[in-house]
Amino acid sequence: MQIGAKLDHSAEICDNNTDDDGNGKVDCDDPGCQGKIVCRQEKKNLLEVFVMSQCPFGIKAENAMKEVLEAFEKKIDFKVHFIADEKAPGEFNSLHGPDEVQEDIRQMCVMKYYAKNYKWMDYIWCRNEDIRNKDWQKCAKDGIDAKKIEACATGDEGKKLLSEDIKAARDLGIGASPTWLANNKFQFSGLAPEQIKQNFCSYNKDAKGCEKTLTSDVKGPTGGCGK
Repeated sequence: MQIGAKLDHSAEICDNNTDDDGNGKVDCDDPGCQGKIVCRQEKKNLLEVFVMSQCPFGIKAENAMKEVLEAFEKKIDFKVHFIADEKAPGEFNSLHGPDEVQEDIRQMCVMKYYAKNYKWMDYIWCRNEDIRNKDWQKCAKDGIDAKKIEACATGDEGKKLLSEDIKAARDLGIGASPTWLANNKFQFSGLAPEQIKQNFCSYNKDAKGCEKTLTSDVKGPTGGCGK
């Protein structure tokens, strides 16, 4: 808790075996605890990263996943989630502005329609080469239909996808890009492929690929966007 912050005595504390808010439900059975990290069920072999699509450190994390996915022969369950605020239904704010929101939505659409064999990551890796270039269509290639993505991203479908996706970061209190989550429950940070692999493997020791040594260096500055 931050210095000077006030304790909300009406809110449920999710791990103290007490009905703090007096609604008859204790800890993780309380609706106020749904989505909180302490109440999440562990899901083996799951790796998630929370990013802002135009954050340079989030981009480094995503790019590191090329080596990580190859090491695990794409046999891990990997997901990308976005960090943004929904100020009104279908209206979003993101740290790097409206263009970032639009790219978040496009990437959500690509994830939906090109999930097989991580095809959507090909689009993301391509965009990451020049993320602020408005010509995103050049990365809709090798079977990715630009018209389908544009229809999704400019309509209600894309907004609904992003609205649903950003709930995860909000529930977990995640505001820094990148933030990693292993097995739906264990949070960590990292930018280098080896660092990401080691953290993932600490919770998935039997995963085929953990025995490999990956790149441990990170080019350029390290850090994160947001807080």
